[in-house]
Amino acid sequence: MPENKSGVNISKIFTEPTMIFAVFILVTVLMLIIPMPTFMLDLLMSLSLLSSILIVLTVAYVKSAVEFSIFPSLLLVTTIFRLGVNVSSTKLILSQGVNFDGKMIRAFGTFVVGTNDASGMVIGAVIFVVITLVQFIVITKGSTRVSEVAARFALDSMPNKYMAIDMDVQNGVIKEEEALKKREALSIEAQFYGNMDGASKFVQGDVIVGIIITIVNIVGGFTVGMLVRGEDFNVALQNYIPLTIGDGLVSQIPSLLISTATGLIVTRSQAKDSLGTAVWKQIANQYRIFFISGGALLVLGILPGFPHIILLLLSIAMFGSGYALYSADKKRTEKETDKVGGTQKEEQKGPENVTSLIKTDLLSLYIGYELIPLVDKSKGAELLNSITGIRRNLALDMGMIVPPIRIQDNMRLLPNEYGFYIRGQQIGKHSIKIGYLLAMGEGYEAVDGEATSEPAFGLPAKWIKESDREKAESLGYTVVDPPTIISTHIQELIKTHCHEILGREETKQIIDAFKSDFPTLTEDVLKDYKMSSIQKILQNLLREGVSIRDLITILETLSEHNPQTQIFELIEYVRQALKRVICNKYLTEDRKLNILRVHPKIEQEIYKNMELDKEGFPILRLRPDVLHLIQNAIKDKVTEMFEKGFQPVIVTQPQIRKALWEICSHIHKNIAVLSTKELLPDVDLILFGQIAVEDKEKEKEKEKEKVEA
Repeated sequence: MPENKSGVNISKIFTEPTMIFAVFILVTVLMLIIPMPTFMLDLLMSLSLLSSILIVLTVAYVKSAVEFSIFPSLLLVTTIFRLGVNVSSTKLILSQGVNFDGKMIRAFGTFVVGTNDASGMVIGAVIFVVITLVQFIVITKGSTRVSEVAARFALDSMPNKYMAIDMDVQNGVIKEEEALKKREALSIEAQFYGNMDGASKFVQGDVIVGIIITIVNIVGGFTVGMLVRGEDFNVALQNYIPLTIGDGLVSQIPSLLISTATGLIVTRSQAKDSLGTAVWKQIANQYRIFFISGGALLVLGILPGFPHIILLLLSIAMFGSGYALYSADKKRTEKETDKVGGTQKEEQKGPENVTSLIKTDLLSLYIGYELIPLVDKSKGAELLNSITGIRRNLALDMGMIVPPIRIQDNMRLLPNEYGFYIRGQQIGKHSIKIGYLLAMGEGYEAVDGEATSEPAFGLPAKWIKESDREKAESLGYTVVDPPTIISTHIQELIKTHCHEILGREETKQIIDAFKSDFPTLTEDVLKDYKMSSIQKILQNLLREGVSIRDLITILETLSEHNPQTQIFELIEYVRQALKRVICNKYLTEDRKLNILRVHPKIEQEIYKNMELDKEGFPILRLRPDVLHLIQNAIKDKVTEMFEKGFQPVIVTQPQIRKALWEICSHIHKNIAVLSTKELLPDVDLILFGQIAVEDKEKEKEKEKEKVEA
């Protein structure tokens, strides 16, 4: 093979389909500008006719429209190609006049019409008008309308089709690999019908332009022939009219074939056979219609004036086909009857097992179709890599074994939306602006972008362009990409709801993994405590954001206490044993802990109105007005700490710690409530303030006095 000095295979380049197609498009555009010889025009017209034949035959043989998904693009290219050929032929006819020797146009202008005299011109004109009207009014308009309806119904039915695939996967009917292929096929189908809705307009425009070019050819021919060349009217009439008709037929016949192919492909159902096979199978199922058709033809063949021989032969053919189909149907029915008889002898099957239908995924992420590239392995699957990091981070931070997160596309969501679910229930939802980055920060110099909020922490943010990233970072903004946004949001949602994720099976997994390294301790604890009790203790720790990674301390604490102790007390004992884990989470770099203390009157009010359930958990009976005052007092101090950049930590007595946390959990999820027994002795405590209702009441009285004054 010839190679140039750089080692590039020249012959391979010019035999590649992509290169050939690119050159073809370039030549098509150049045809509109550069004049060409008539033999080249004949070649291009032959190629136009050939391409239309190939396309209509391909449409006839494909089993579904998706198999020929490139058809909309091909429709555009062939339309431009035909128009380019049409423009080139117009230039040659007008420039050469009587001397024009294009064989394709001459042949269509005389041979196809049948005569080259005045009657031939009339016949040719009539044929051209009829073909154009049939194509424009019947085929093109019908194809356009069917394309619109098919696109609407195809897109409307997508959510149900995706749900059906998901149900098949959950029921074990198909595997995940097959489901991915089906989802990809559905995505291609939706894109195909959407493209066809617009591409059908090409065909409609092609017909209109063909009519205009024909009129221009006639007017231009007479103008050039008679006014410029000084030809006689009869000469111009006998020359330009046949050439114009021939040129119109050469362009309209391929266009008619393409229009027919367009109508066929958009009306195709999702059959498993080619068009011809599907037509025969569906008609052949009704053998009676052949007998009726044969009888109708027989009656017509007997009547005087009709072509008796032709009608009688067709009638015999119909009767013969009907009998053959009847015999085949009879044999098939007998076989089915035998099968039914054999089946009835077998033992009756029990009721259908529907238990698989109630299964739900523990964790699932649903995404709109615009976010699918984020999980596409061929495009890097950035979101999948980020989610893998989530599981690792949560194992290190919280000691949680997070189960796999199932990712599915969902047509019910907006194209750029995602939703996170636990056991089929949504706990978080947000939207992503595709092609943009999220810049977080406030108080900095303004950067161009669309204002929004960061989903994980609710921070003010802006959607900015990729090109503005360096500028935003230089101004002090934190800039993150869509996979990081989604993964961070998911991580925070899991942290907040990890106590819901930790079920009995997950607890057993953690204990079994721990047992391999500490068998004695694990056996001692499991001897005295049920798995359900251990699960409740771990869930309550996670609910307050306490890591359960130090399982040694947790189980050793449980082994030191009577198993008859109430769950609430056991949790407090475990928290006190984990005080280093708890305190270190809120310490500053210089090992200081900023805290809020609760006024003794509030502590006394809570303790006085607190009852315990059978497991020892507190139940508050505070009056609504008192509870409201306490919550407002807490909210004011907590907001003050947030504004100063501190994590709110409230310290109170062990007896009411859990009850106070329940009050705080309704104010803000990131408020930590520690008991005095959970504080480390080597930590410097900095009193940020005191939560007191009296101060709040005094402030209100002062404000009231000011208003009255």
